[in-house]
Amino acid sequence: MKYVALLSGGKDSCFNLLHCLKNGHQLVAAATLSPELGKDEIDSYLYQTVGQDGIALIADALRVPLYRRVIRGHPLEQGSEYGTTSPGSAGTPGDETEDLHLLLETVLEHHPDVRGVAVGAILSNYQRVRVEHVCRRFSLTPLAYLWQRNQVALLSEMLATHIDAILIKVAGAGLTLSHLGLSLSAMHPTLLRLHAMYGTHPCGEGGEYESFTLDCPGIFKGRIVLQETEKVNSIEGDVAPVAYLRIKKAQVMHKNEEDVFAEAQHTNVPVPPLLEPCFQHVRIQVARSLGSPLSCTLRAGISPSVSRSMSLPPSVRALGPWIAVGNVHAPSQNASHSIPEQLTQCFYNLKDILAKHSTSSSSEVLAKSAVITLFLPTLDSSTFSAANAAYSTFFGTSPPARACIAAGESVVIECVAWAPERSLANSEAHLRESQTRRSLHVQSLSYWAPANIGPYSQAISISPWTFVSGQIGLLPASLTLPASSNIPPPCPPDVECDSEIRSCLDASSLALETALVLQHTSRLIRAAPISCRKGDEGGFGGSDGASEEINADGQGGHVQLALYYLVDTHDLKHVQAGVTAANDPLTPTLYVVVSSLPRGARLEKVVVVHSGRCALSNPDPMDDDGEIVERIPEFLQGKLTTISGDGQLELYWEVSHFLPLSEACAVLFIRCPGGEACSSTVIVDAMEGAAEGLKSVPALSPFLTRTLTSKIFVRPGIELDKILPLINALFADEMPALTVVPSQSVTSRDEREWDWAVTLMAV
Repeated sequence: MKYVALLSGGKDSCFNLLHCLKNGHQLVAAATLSPELGKDEIDSYLYQTVGQDGIALIADALRVPLYRRVIRGHPLEQGSEYGTTSPGSAGTPGDETEDLHLLLETVLEHHPDVRGVAVGAILSNYQRVRVEHVCRRFSLTPLAYLWQRNQVALLSEMLATHIDAILIKVAGAGLTLSHLGLSLSAMHPTLLRLHAMYGTHPCGEGGEYESFTLDCPGIFKGRIVLQETEKVNSIEGDVAPVAYLRIKKAQVMHKNEEDVFAEAQHTNVPVPPLLEPCFQHVRIQVARSLGSPLSCTLRAGISPSVSRSMSLPPSVRALGPWIAVGNVHAPSQNASHSIPEQLTQCFYNLKDILAKHSTSSSSEVLAKSAVITLFLPTLDSSTFSAANAAYSTFFGTSPPARACIAAGESVVIECVAWAPERSLANSEAHLRESQTRRSLHVQSLSYWAPANIGPYSQAISISPWTFVSGQIGLLPASLTLPASSNIPPPCPPDVECDSEIRSCLDASSLALETALVLQHTSRLIRAAPISCRKGDEGGFGGSDGASEEINADGQGGHVQLALYYLVDTHDLKHVQAGVTAANDPLTPTLYVVVSSLPRGARLEKVVVVHSGRCALSNPDPMDDDGEIVERIPEFLQGKLTTISGDGQLELYWEVSHFLPLSEACAVLFIRCPGGEACSSTVIVDAMEGAAEGLKSVPALSPFLTRTLTSKIFVRPGIELDKILPLINALFADEMPALTVVPSQSVTSRDEREWDWAVTLMAV
């Protein structure tokens, strides 16, 4: 795509241009925001303003037109998010972010074919969020290929491409006036030493220094030569003085065409590995499984169609600040309407329900929901696009996390909403401060993880929970599936000689899709904006897997519930081999085969994550802070068999809990060996007996009174009504919000198929 480069003059914005070129994008213009004439630098939260005297030189070296605008606004909105959650969210008048909006408006007037905006953000959530907000309003795609990169590795890659940049400002421990004007290559050992000693950012992401690029081989068609500079001391000090370099005279020495061509041919832009080592291992194990004899225990001849339409009326469960609504669907008379029309009606119905359980506007409560699961009859590309268009009219900045599945014959919505005004009791004062809704909403193309492909956030954190959107195996840099990409993924060196595995990798995209799905989920969890963390980092720490510390257990939280949606029963065995190879801690897990998934994906993973930060069981209601302890959830599993007359019921359960706290997740698997042949009377008795057995299991005690939401997965040919006696007997007057999901297959981690599976989340 054609794009405009947002230039600060620094190494990051210029190095990102090499990656834009590497990924096939065409630079047509440059744009920058600067202080008013006569000011070298202003106190901007968003823009690098030092070195603006040289920006025109960089544009000249790039041989593209430069568009400039003076910064008139101020950092009025300084939170981790920008804009409102209401639909059609605009910016904040007078904020410096709006200067960028005006700048891009000017660019688009001259270059209406621009579709992307390059930004050199590495770690600044503050910067990325605001650039993405402005881009979204113009339907532009942000290109941020340095996002979340490990800074030690990234700095080395910059130097390997022979980028020539100097320090133009210093403001960090160990950096002094004498370092101004020194090249990045000369400063490399010093920057690594300071990083080791003080934990400073090697790329200057903590504001330790700023740089100015003199040459970037491969994309610069000229080299900047500084002829006269002046060192200016802003704040004197022995530890971390603040000083900058004023460019007084410089010129561009243009390269001849032969040199430009030679540099382009010899500049090798390092691209980070597509998979981290642990997920490369997952890929290989799935390939091995694909090459082994099929030994799936699923019944043969499963119908390609799902069960007949099953429906329960909408149901709601409100506990503290949480409001869960299940099985929201359009009225039966709307069944012939288009999917976008049905979806719109579902949201109106949902808002009516939310209005009865909150004092806030139903539109506001919906917009600030934690997670929405959307079930559609089909997910072909046109339907998915039309559904996204209708869906987006209800949300603005930081929309809820979302999973999108094709199952059933009509549109159905499940929603977990959050209404903090419901928790006003003094006994919950210690929770109100910590329970802040924070989002991870990344809309930029990068190597890190996929940008959102719809109006949803990748994750929503409301302490102690993080809800992660459904992840499919997209290649992050292009947002394409491996099967549809023209770029073949690299084959690991250790399988070059293994022809059988290599043929499996070449013949099927499943191995790479599975590895990517697991890696995307892992990276999102690491980067999740856990609400108890303070500061602009919002939980981000460079989660590209380049550091061994990143993979520490529990980083970002603990998965308490994992759902795997597949579209082919034959993939199940192989996906489970990959999940096993990942060697993650045991957690309640369910595999479900459905009709289709977004973009034609073969696998989608949805998880619910707990931070592990638990309030003491009896906090002091007068203590707003409350004492918090770090805990690891306990995983338990068990079996139960009930016999009633000629009927026998098998039940298996998995639970993750923090007893004695009520925060827990579980999956119940139920099977009647007699299947459809069992009489309703026998099934009812067996189900009620099973409920009594489950009530006696201590690990399941939190669910009896605190279950917020539940999904019931039903395989073909099995009546929904037969499981309702168990649900009614188990919960009685404490019924959670229920959503029914017609499924082609319902399977546990041991590859056993079940008639029903019930997921539970207790708060």
